[in-house]
Amino acid sequence: MQPPTVPAVVSTPGRIPPGGRPHLLTMPSSPVAPRLARDFVRPVLRRTRLHPLLETAALLTSEAVTRSHLCTPGTADILLRVLTAPHGLHISVHDAAAGPVRVPAAPRADEDADLGLLLLTRLADHWGTTPFAGPPRSGSLWFELYAEGAGAGAPAPSAPRR
Repeated sequence: MQPPTVPAVVSTPGRIPPGGRPHLLTMPSSPVAPRLARDFVRPVLRRTRLHPLLETAALLTSEAVTRSHLCTPGTADILLRVLTAPHGLHISVHDAAAGPVRVPAAPRADEDADLGLLLLTRLADHWGTTPFAGPPRSGSLWFELYAEGAGAGAPAPSAPRR
């Protein structure tokens, strides 16, 4: 039995400016997609001052890509976009899944929890979903992680942390 869910609030990313350095990966929606995504994110972050965020970013990326894989047909592609800036990173996973991402309500003892989204709500500094209109209908699940002490020079988020 699936846990009850409520629609995710759609919000825009907060602190990572449009001038962040982009890193892109397109992969087929397959069971190996989460590993490919983790293997892509790790070397990107190792080369930056953001390496302390590496393990959290890899975990959350894996969860977002797993969710995308489970919600899309096997013929679909998944796009992973990583933006790095001196004070943090923005990672988004785009897919062609029909329907919005739903935030899990607290599970009852007899229900399975959506652990991927629960991890996202607990570990990401800011996260949300962005729907895209038009054919093909698609959307993205994104999150941001901020470097230690990034609050001083970074712009304030546009929506509260979830």
